[in-house]
Amino acid sequence: MSGIGKTTTPHIHSDSHPRTTPLPAIERAVLYTGVFLAPYATLRFSELFFTLSDFFFCLSLSLLFLTGRIWSNPLGKATPFWLIAFTLLFVGLMIGSLLHSSPERGLIVTAQYLFAYVFLMFILIRDEPKVAYRLAIIFLVSMVLLDLHGIITFYAVGYVPGEGKGVVTGGRRLATLLRNPNLAAAMNALTLPIPLYLWATGRIKSYVALPIIAVFIATVILTSSNSGLFVTLICLTVFTTFLLTPKLILRLALAMCILVAVVAGFGSKDLLPKTFQTRVLGALSSGDISEAGTFVSRAALIEEALQIISDEQIALVGLGADQFRERSVQTTPVHNLYLLLWVEGGLLALLGWIMFSAVGILHALTLRRAGGDKRALAAMMTTIAVFLTIALFNPHMYARYWTIPIFLCCGLGLAQLRQAAKFPKASLKRP
Repeated sequence: MSGIGKTTTPHIHSDSHPRTTPLPAIERAVLYTGVFLAPYATLRFSELFFTLSDFFFCLSLSLLFLTGRIWSNPLGKATPFWLIAFTLLFVGLMIGSLLHSSPERGLIVTAQYLFAYVFLMFILIRDEPKVAYRLAIIFLVSMVLLDLHGIITFYAVGYVPGEGKGVVTGGRRLATLLRNPNLAAAMNALTLPIPLYLWATGRIKSYVALPIIAVFIATVILTSSNSGLFVTLICLTVFTTFLLTPKLILRLALAMCILVAVVAGFGSKDLLPKTFQTRVLGALSSGDISEAGTFVSRAALIEEALQIISDEQIALVGLGADQFRERSVQTTPVHNLYLLLWVEGGLLALLGWIMFSAVGILHALTLRRAGGDKRALAAMMTTIAVFLTIALFNPHMYARYWTIPIFLCCGLGLAQLRQAAKFPKASLKRP
């Protein structure tokens, strides 16, 4: 009798109260939704920069807290240095804002940086390799759909007057749903290391990778963005340099010959949009960089920033968040994040920004020394290089779509390292 009681009661209890909880699965679904919606920054709740994607990220973070699944060291030993970098950025911007009577703007701007550079780090970088690959693929699919919608709209609909900024601008430039041609081109260049990595590791086949890369490049060309084309070339150059082999050199030479033959056979006028020929090829062929879009006005903003730094003798204390536009003749922030942070946050904020990049590079090299694949190193270093270059042409970069590709590539590097440690023989045989 006693034996029967011992065997039956526990089984009834375990069946009626399963050990598994649906919260982790729900959290992952919420996270996947947030990552998919991240490029669609125009889907926001108000004038304050809080998008629909941000809502899902906040929900994901809350569920991580509830289930106790927050990873305390997503960047390993580099995590404290990443947090120190943000602290420097925060202190620099807030000191300037407090001293120049704009504390509310300081809080808003630093809160945006906190979300994009700290919260997303804990949300996106996971210790589950399967989740890391899924996140990268979901973001990639979202970007491809964004581009395909833009390309189809460009040729099928074009610019519709009276609707303001749309998918296609009045100057016949593709802006996609991001509503900005330069931003659309930059985002494609920043995301490009993900399909390159997945292709190099054999996780997607050539018949999938090549059309995706073609869509990215076609989008950059249709945006007619000089800066976008520049960072795309940097992306391809840096990534291939890390993986350069005699076989790869031969393939690249063959691809270049085919490209030259196609252009020579059809002519650039038939293949390339007129706006691209005017804005980009015109500046390249003449050698006059002033023909490259808005170069003159942006150069004037850079001169203004340098003049303010000199006149105000800005060192540790800057003017405060969003105060450059108040001083500027053009009433717009300088499109160079390095100078903008120096003017508004002083050297502390600038040092914090540079430290972000240094920590990212350190993390990539640490993974490589720990046995990580050079293809993962190539993806991480390429993303950082593109990100630093994009910062030369943009004001504050706290929009979430800027940092997501960086964290996703960090996650891919960690996932590859964990799989290599778990299946060492299989990892050596991987093509």
